[in-house]
Amino acid sequence: MRTLKTISSTGMVLLFMSAGSVGAARANLLVDGNFDSPTATVSFPFYENYGPVTGDPHYGGSNFDGSWNITRGNVDLVTQAGGWPAPPQSTPYYLDLNGNTAGTIQQTFATTAGKTYDLTFYYSNNPGGSPHPAIASVQVGSLSTTVQHDGATVTDLAWTLFSKPFTASSASTTLIFAEQDNCCNGGIMLDTVSVAAVPEPSTWAMMIVGFFGVGYMAYRRKNSAVLRVA
Repeated sequence: MRTLKTISSTGMVLLFMSAGSVGAARANLLVDGNFDSPTATVSFPFYENYGPVTGDPHYGGSNFDGSWNITRGNVDLVTQAGGWPAPPQSTPYYLDLNGNTAGTIQQTFATTAGKTYDLTFYYSNNPGGSPHPAIASVQVGSLSTTVQHDGATVTDLAWTLFSKPFTASSASTTLIFAEQDNCCNGGIMLDTVSVAAVPEPSTWAMMIVGFFGVGYMAYRRKNSAVLRVA
């Protein structure tokens, strides 16, 4: 009986240890991936324009965040307020890659060469411009692709989840979002961007062992209770 209790206790320890390892491995490597903690805030009714071009009446400066860099054109930091009722995927802000001109943003983060990571984010299109599919390119590590979106409305942006793996080739990797079409002031909207390391097979093995240990402990307790009643 003492041995069984030891095995069960070990299973619990392994479960909590492996769960902690997985949680740490899945932490977001990006800073302010939700665009919800910018160094600048939206002081106008529902958006503020950032980038090198200063002509927008709601212009807020050259950049909205010290972690995300605008390397081309302008972008809009948007919130659900005033004359813009469309909700974000995560409160309070989201980003429009077309702030009157097609914009490009990027962030560099630490990685391990040869390791696999998951990129996830939600995207939509700005329905305030003329009807057209908004298109943006996405580049990070071994991943190079595009996203396209249309059909959003000012009350429902129909956020779409993007999720794909990539492999890092060096100790630092840069994630780049670049608006491709410069039409009609209606760009790709971004929210809840995350880069997380894919857990190693050994971590999953520890999780499985831990779950078996907990399951066996529950089974033994149930049987012991039945025997005592009998």
